[in-house]
Amino acid sequence: MKHLISKRYKDIFAQYIHKGEPTPLSVGTIAVLGLCFLLLIIATFSQFSFNFAAHNISYSPLIPIMLFIIYILGINYSFLLFILYLLTGFFVWPIFVFGGGVEFVQNYLFGYIVGFALAIFIAGFIFNLSQTIKTRLVATFCGILTIHFSELFYCIILAILKVIKFSLVIPIISKIILSNILLDILFSFILILLAPYIKNVLWTCMKPKYETKKQKERKQQKAKREKISKNIRKRH
Repeated sequence: MKHLISKRYKDIFAQYIHKGEPTPLSVGTIAVLGLCFLLLIIATFSQFSFNFAAHNISYSPLIPIMLFIIYILGINYSFLLFILYLLTGFFVWPIFVFGGGVEFVQNYLFGYIVGFALAIFIAGFIFNLSQTIKTRLVATFCGILTIHFSELFYCIILAILKVIKFSLVIPIISKIILSNILLDILFSFILILLAPYIKNVLWTCMKPKYETKKQKERKQQKAKREKISKNIRKRH
């Protein structure tokens, strides 16, 4: 009896553990989306300055936070969050790093925002392949490279269009990209290693509390297939 009760609670608890399922549309998901949007804005305005090897480094945790959000929300809702972030920065409030408005596309830092959009699909796709630590770290590393290379190419495009001078491209690369990429890798890896535990907590409110008719039918069909396969194994 005690074993049956413990198994029952174990099954109930297992329903609210994320096992790689796509992010569902639910009230909880919308709430988590709002929290991620707030977290993204806080990361945008967070700047940490410290001295390293006689150099003063200013660092923003925006890239690690963005990759963390991609893992939490998945591709679709991360892109929805990106659109909300973009429209807010263009037309509502200057929430981009050092500015906002439609004219911000002429700023070399807009390359990072372009990189965020690409990283959502590249890192998000790799995250979906499996739930292993190796896959998460590879997805994170690819996302970081995607964002930084987008910034690099965006600077070059602006220089070709004569929006900025070519002489500024190399200082921008050395000061912003090269000085921050190692920190982005370090903090992104730490967040992504913690992300599954945080997602399991958030999943309790993101997962729908009810099952649709189709979901129930799929579960019943899966249970029947498992029962048939067990009977076949017993016969052999």
